Amino acid sequence: MIKSELPPIPPRDRDLDARNYHFVQIDDSDPRGSEALIDIGAQGIAILPYYHVSDGSNAPYGKRIDGSLPRMWCRQSLVPMLLSANKVLATFGCELVVYDAYRPIDTQCGLWAWALEKVKKDHPNLLQAELEALTSQYSSDPRRFDLDDATTWPTHSTGASIDVMLRSLDTGEEMDMGAAFDDLSSAAHTDKLEQAFDLGHIKDDNAALIHRRLLYWVMSEAGFVNYPSEYWHFDFGNQMYVLNMRPHNATLDRAWYGYCRPPT
Repeated sequence: MIKSELPPIPPRDRDLDARNYHFVQIDDSDPRGSEALIDIGAQGIAILPYYHVSDGSNAPYGKRIDGSLPRMWCRQSLVPMLLSANKVLATFGCELVVYDAYRPIDTQCGLWAWALEKVKKDHPNLLQAELEALTSQYSSDPRRFDLDDATTWPTHSTGASIDVMLRSLDTGEEMDMGAAFDDLSSAAHTDKLEQAFDLGHIKDDNAALIHRRLLYWVMSEAGFVNYPSEYWHFDFGNQMYVLNMRPHNATLDRAWYGYCRPPT
């Protein structure tokens, strides 16, 4: 079992969610913005194209999402970062599995529609504007997408957002993270188990607590920044990255990865 000497995950900033990153400016002169999309699986990194699964095992969806891709793609600079994270994780007997990375707009539309309907069912008394605001914590709203307007670009459409889980190198089984991938509740908040620990509800040897800390710190050391509403979501160089880095680097004011077209 992984030991628990990993430091706690910092408290979640409630203002940093998917409703707030769109107005971060993008530096069009940065050469990194023209980087190609790279096939992640071809680099020796494990993938599970979660939205392309068709056998019903991809809960909570239970179906293939329209427009989803059978392979995972990301910007070139992210590949050595993922490999670096895996090198460290191997010393703990585990590795990354990429569930999602570059996401076409068609896929984003399907996910938004599903998430909004789920939130409606869970909160039947909320007004439409409140439902959309709550859904935006977990999914970028693609309905206003405009190729010429950076304030409308979903973060996964940049190729610089990565959704990752951990799996055991010995058994190949997914490791306990305390909440499933794409859980649209506060259980997915990265610091949720830290709160439970602080309240005395779990001990410091809780497996899910340790695994979340491991994922958070290894990915952070590799250069990624976590989106605090989703323990599995990490960014580098896009608008979401700049938003979530601002508490740590006040001079960082522009992203360099913007929207990119699907791989051919």
